[in-house]
Amino acid sequence: MTTILWLVTAIFAQVIAILYPPVLVFWFIIHLNIERWRKVGKRAYWAGLAWPAISGPLLYWRQEIFSIRWPNPWWVMVLGIIALGLSFWIGSKAGKSISLRTLAGIPELEPQKNRQPLLQSGIYSRTRNPLYVAHWLAIFASAAMTGFAANWILLAGDSLVLPLMVRAEERELRRRYGAEYDEYTRRVRRFV
Repeated sequence: MTTILWLVTAIFAQVIAILYPPVLVFWFIIHLNIERWRKVGKRAYWAGLAWPAISGPLLYWRQEIFSIRWPNPWWVMVLGIIALGLSFWIGSKAGKSISLRTLAGIPELEPQKNRQPLLQSGIYSRTRNPLYVAHWLAIFASAAMTGFAANWILLAGDSLVLPLMVRAEERELRRRYGAEYDEYTRRVRRFV
């Protein structure tokens, strides 16, 4: 039973470390240059073809990448399990409030064609970025439960890039929603 649990946990950690970096890079690039990407519209998703360029090598060299494990005390593993549960809970709450179109960024790329009210209800009344919180918790969980150096490095990178990306997204939301967004930011915290 322990071997099966370790295998499931190790696969989860590897999937996170292999598939999440391209998502982070894609959205970081989109948010930094949103006005430029709006001129391109949905064709900006062609940039998603860079996914294999990032994930491909990670997948190919996964044995070497995941051969380095740092020891975690039992309580860090327990924190990882709690973080994973919180990640799923927050993600499911956000999923009830956000449409797939919004999740895919269509209103950001084509705001004139895809008008959307500012999300302020449900979990969005407690945190402005529940999906980012859920992603961060999942990355932390993958590192804490396995000790893979790759996941700890991804967590460090995500912790550096995520605040920059959120600030870029906030600038775009401020331009799109104006005073309504300013009032929302005064009422609701950025993360938790």
